Amino acid sequence: MLIEPGPLGLFVLSALALNLTPGPDMLFTTASGLKQGPRAGVVAALGISAGSMVHILLAIIGVTAIFKTSELAFDILRFIGAGYLLWIGIRSFSARGGDLSRPHVKPAGLMTVFRRGMFTNIFNPKVALFFIAFLPQFVSVDAGAIPLQILILGLLFNVTGLLCNGSVGLFAGGAGRILLQRPSAAKWISRISGSIFIGLAVRLALTERA
Repeated sequence: MLIEPGPLGLFVLSALALNLTPGPDMLFTTASGLKQGPRAGVVAALGISAGSMVHILLAIIGVTAIFKTSELAFDILRFIGAGYLLWIGIRSFSARGGDLSRPHVKPAGLMTVFRRGMFTNIFNPKVALFFIAFLPQFVSVDAGAIPLQILILGLLFNVTGLLCNGSVGLFAGGAGRILLQRPSAAKWISRISGSIFIGLAVRLALTERA
C-alpha cells in the first residue's frame, strides 16, 4: 500500500487540527463571508484551496525549495502578497457595503473573491515553506512514488482545509446577512472586513523566514 492506514489516519487528524486553528485563511474567509454573503465565504475557501494546490505542485517539482534557501525570493513574494491584501482592504473600506443586501452575489463578484483567495495564498511564502516541512513527515520512502504520495497528502490536506474554511465562511456570511437588518450594518461590515484584510497585510509584511 502506498500510504499505510496508520500514518494516513495520523495525517488526517493533524491536518484537521491545523486547519481548525484560526489563522490567515480562516480570517480571509470570515471577512469575505461577512462582506458578501455565505456563497462568497465558500468561494473564498475554494480560492484558498486552489492556491494551496499550486504550492503543493511546486513543492513536488522542487521549486518551493527556493523560498527556503533564498531570502530575496521569500521577501519578494511576501511583499507582493502584503501589497495585494492591503489593496483589498483599502477597496473594502471605500466600498459602500451594499453587497450583502442583495439576495445573491453576481457571478463576476464570486470570481473576484475566488481570485483573491487564490492569490493571497499563492503570494504567502510561509504556505510554501509549510508544505515542504509538513508533508514529507508522512511520506514512506520504502513505498516509493514519493511525488504521488505528496500529491495525495496535499489533496487530503486541501479537502480538510476546504471543509473547515468553507464552514467558517458560510457561518460568517449568514451572520452578515442577519446583521444587515440594522441600518448601518453594511457600512460597519465593510470597515471590519477592510480592517481584517489590512491586518493580514501587516502580518504578512512582518513575517520572517524561519
